[in-house]
Amino acid sequence: MISSVATRSSKSFVQATETADATRARILREAATAFAERGFDGATFRDIGAAAGINFQSIRYHFGTKEALWEAVVERLSEEAERAIVELEHTLTALSGREQLEAQVRAIVTYQAAHPELQRILLREAMNGGERYRKAFDRYVKRFEKSASKFLGRLQDEGVVKAGIPIEDLFFIFRGALNYRLVAPSAGDTHRGSRAIRAGVIERHAAAVTRLLLAD
Repeated sequence: MISSVATRSSKSFVQATETADATRARILREAATAFAERGFDGATFRDIGAAAGINFQSIRYHFGTKEALWEAVVERLSEEAERAIVELEHTLTALSGREQLEAQVRAIVTYQAAHPELQRILLREAMNGGERYRKAFDRYVKRFEKSASKFLGRLQDEGVVKAGIPIEDLFFIFRGALNYRLVAPSAGDTHRGSRAIRAGVIERHAAAVTRLLLAD
């Protein structure tokens, strides 16, 4: 009897935990969209709760403040992007320098087109220049900047990418060329007014960025 009660109690706990995790994930997903589209000040718990199909007070229960929710969103999106980069890097070792550049650019462009929220959120905060961006830069952006700069520097030493451009400048050319079109797509790039980037545009943009970086 005691064993039966304990088993039911254990199952109830697991179910409650799974439900809480699912609710938390739904909140993070809708909050990412809200922060990307309307910025920190424009996003509200009421709107996020409505989009997630929950009472907005549940957001306070799971995250407390809007600041904590924003940080959780950026952490989650950054971790997802970093996992994608790590998975990609494991496939590059057998390729030539030029093939590595082409694969890296194509993968980043494709990922950013499918998941533009992180770059949109960070761009908004970078323009404001506040404490939120400084924290995000120190925790997440700096690692990508260091890794990408090292990658470009090696390819520059190998004669694959343009010489004579300081690595710091080359990194910002690389980052800007990769991101801007995907973060702020033009009407001609999108599907019938939606924010999704057309597949043909993704391939063309990746090829253009690669040609921009390649040595003559």
